[in-house]
Amino acid sequence: MKFELLPNEILLLCFQYLNILDIFCSFDQLNKRFSKLIRTIQFQLNFENVKKTIFDKFCIKMKLNPEIQKQIYSLKLSNEDTCGQIDAFLSIFSLNEFSSLQSLTLSEIEKENIEKLKITLPLTSFHMICDKLQDNEIFDILPMFNLRTLSISSLHSIEKCINDTSNITNLTIQDCSLEHLLYHMFKYFPMLKYLNVKYITRRNRPIESDNNDSMFNTHNGIHLKQLIIGLLEYDFDEFEVFIKLIPNLRILIINTEGDINMMNACQWKNLIQSSLPYLNIFKFNFGCYHNDNDETILKKFKHFQDDFWCKQHQWYTEYSCEKYKACIYTIPYLSTGYILEMNTQRFPNKLINHLNTFDKVTYLGLYDSNLTDKCQDYFSNVESLILFTSYIVQYQFDISYLKMIVNLSHIKHLNMSMYERIISSREFLEILKESPKLSTITINSINLNLLLYDDELCKYLNKMITKLNICKELTLRFNIPNTLENFKSSFNNSKELKNFCKIFSNIEHLECYIMKPNHVLFLLNHLSKLSTMKIHLPPLDNYDYFLNLFKQESSRLNFIFRVKNINVKTPEVSMWIGKNMTQSNKWSFLRIKSANFLR
Repeated sequence: MKFELLPNEILLLCFQYLNILDIFCSFDQLNKRFSKLIRTIQFQLNFENVKKTIFDKFCIKMKLNPEIQKQIYSLKLSNEDTCGQIDAFLSIFSLNEFSSLQSLTLSEIEKENIEKLKITLPLTSFHMICDKLQDNEIFDILPMFNLRTLSISSLHSIEKCINDTSNITNLTIQDCSLEHLLYHMFKYFPMLKYLNVKYITRRNRPIESDNNDSMFNTHNGIHLKQLIIGLLEYDFDEFEVFIKLIPNLRILIINTEGDINMMNACQWKNLIQSSLPYLNIFKFNFGCYHNDNDETILKKFKHFQDDFWCKQHQWYTEYSCEKYKACIYTIPYLSTGYILEMNTQRFPNKLINHLNTFDKVTYLGLYDSNLTDKCQDYFSNVESLILFTSYIVQYQFDISYLKMIVNLSHIKHLNMSMYERIISSREFLEILKESPKLSTITINSINLNLLLYDDELCKYLNKMITKLNICKELTLRFNIPNTLENFKSSFNNSKELKNFCKIFSNIEHLECYIMKPNHVLFLLNHLSKLSTMKIHLPPLDNYDYFLNLFKQESSRLNFIFRVKNINVKTPEVSMWIGKNMTQSNKWSFLRIKSANFLR
């Protein structure tokens, strides 16, 4: 049966698996039936990592067809990699135009964006993802009463509106202290059911309190069912005080480093039996530093494999030891990232199949010393692979050993910035042939230029690679001054630059080091598919020429740029490029922006 003959009910089910931007691009104005059907969908609009040409076209479509705005119940805007996106969107639309909007996510928001964030809609979900900006100003203008789900950088973000948080049930925090959790969390979030804290550290200033007498009163989190801790930097005894405030906890996921008492199975058993009677999912990764050949650690680990853990709860663990570090973790390994260190000794649990231990790992760091037939670890779902060089012995690269450790068919990103040995074009070509999904490479300019003399390899690079980060050459020398003489450009001359543009003509995302302004222009004009670019500039005394050049070209090539670290020795320019926009769309976009400016 042809796709267009399917009933509407089936088509709507199919649309759930498609990006809404692709749906409108493919089906809008295809015929009256499809145009009408796609305007009945309530959808999420996610602009993260979207090309500027697609962003511009869809914004024009929404402005010319305001009914589309009413279909959006979730909106994600991001300045990460797509610099200036939030400002570009808010220059065209007011968020209050999206009357059905329930969820809003803002990534790497700029201080200048806050003035345009005038929102009166009763959002139920708000997510703020930002490492560089204190986000407390946003909550001065954000309606809080209807919020049920909230993501913030710290509790300081909501100090001024702390009394409006009582209805929130799902909370994600980037960073806080254990004292924040003990004395403030359940006082201000009494209905909390889900709590995810990325880092619990001691490096946090106190929360201001109107009533200092109640500052050290604890409150129980009787509704909290799930607690996730990305990294805990406190001792077991300190953490125990907090966890006893959560008597109805059902799911606990936790990572720790440093405290050997976290590895005391008897303490955990007593805590669970006395204070966590409903806990049925317990996933952990406990790590600590130790002396070489420390048998005490191994004895502690074995207590996690007695009947209480394995038979009563089916919480299976295994442990591993390196030269100075040991860890024990539940199976399967709970984190998505893992570094296979040199000389790692692993102790699999014999009660279960250990071949699937690392199935959740999608990011893997791998030392070349592990590329032998003796390595027993296997990672089936790795998408991002970073290779490290052992400085003790130079190991020969052998892809057959790599394939024994990693399923290369899922690899999307290969990072060789920490791999010092020169890899041959033949070896690199083998990796590309075995990794059909590989599209992103991070590599230093010396290694890259040595690879570009192989014609067959260049054909594969042209066909496969859409994102390239040409990083600095790795060096063990410290305190190298940031001077013009020490600045190393990714391209030594114009000939290298021309050859690069020919080989990587399909590149969409590029990061590199540029010495000359005309080289930036050359890349912009000769890489027709370029969508984002990050340029690291040399330490010059005057950047006016660079900045004026970008301002002049930004209109002609339809790109937005941001300059960071302008007052330091190594500034960088990020660019979000939409030069493939048609002339008619460009004029429509400019008219819309002008109309909103005059509004």
